[in-house]
Amino acid sequence: MKLTQLSASLAAVLFSSVLAAQPSDDKVIFLTFDDGPINATSALVDALTEADIKATFFINAFHMYGEGDENEDMAAAAMRKVFDAGHVVANHSYDHMLHNCTDGVRSGAEYCNEVGLWPVKSYQNVESDYEFFALNTEKLLALIPDAELYPNFKMRTMARLPYTNGWRVTSVMKGDGLCATSDTVPPWDPAFNCTPATSTNSSQVAIQITDKLAANDYKVYGWDFDWGPENWGVAFPAETMADGVAMVANMESVINQCNATVMNPLNSRTPNLDCSDGIAHNKVVILTHDFLFEDGPRGQGATINLPKLKAFAEQARAAGYRFDTMDNYAPAWQATTVYELGEFVSYQDKIYSVLQAHTSQANWQPTATPALWTLEK
Repeated sequence: MKLTQLSASLAAVLFSSVLAAQPSDDKVIFLTFDDGPINATSALVDALTEADIKATFFINAFHMYGEGDENEDMAAAAMRKVFDAGHVVANHSYDHMLHNCTDGVRSGAEYCNEVGLWPVKSYQNVESDYEFFALNTEKLLALIPDAELYPNFKMRTMARLPYTNGWRVTSVMKGDGLCATSDTVPPWDPAFNCTPATSTNSSQVAIQITDKLAANDYKVYGWDFDWGPENWGVAFPAETMADGVAMVANMESVINQCNATVMNPLNSRTPNLDCSDGIAHNKVVILTHDFLFEDGPRGQGATINLPKLKAFAEQARAAGYRFDTMDNYAPAWQATTVYELGEFVSYQDKIYSVLQAHTSQANWQPTATPALWTLEK
């Protein structure tokens, strides 16, 4: 394609404006919340608003039906509030794969919370377990029929597997939680024995589901850091979550490292994650959970942890970070922007990489200019 020639002065202006908008040292935090919505999600949204953070919620819609064994009778109203506040809503499966937590008679969240076998045989059948992602969308839309009208609705295009730090972002940036779930005892049990070379059957089924999601145009995201209790073994673990200063130090320790070298415990790692294409540069994906921000059995999460969100935001911004949502993991395509080889953009919930350096024009969207862009799969 022959590109329209720009004058030298106009090109210089455009190039300068791009540098100002997207500096090379721009550091981005993607704050993500798993396993909601629950009642506590409503106050969490208020705290995020106060902190001026837009987050990404990977949700399990069974909470909206009172099936999650949490404080969730207001979960549907909280879900609407998430949409209205502009947070991205993505897919985490309908029931967190708890249909596979069973003794053959009982199953689901209440039973699994009783026996404590959440990440054991979590994935058993590729075809049937995969359907719980479609069911998640169906069930959400049954209660919030207009959800698809929200631009932040990403239930059909963005997913995270329960328990599993898996990635399918570009043709290069892929990785799997090879020891994410167990076939026998929970991963925290001293008897748990897994290496990337041996993996587990449950984890291998999860990998096939990840591939199937990617083949059906989902982007699958894991995480770089878990903002959870420093000690799950104490009486009130939620009260041990790091504060803003500690969190910024944590960000500095993981940024620009593939999480295989820094992630603990073992079942949180992605040993085969490839970050070499550069899309992850200066980005940190934080995993946390709605239930850690409520006053309840796990401690004073609302009283102690909700204020930490604002403190974290202040500390992070002072350290040069900004916050964004996962749909912008690759920045949104823009017109009149200089694009160089090796850059990535998001357009219509897909990611494209630059095939030919150019300055974009209004009608040069990635879908319209295959000579300039490669669709990442």
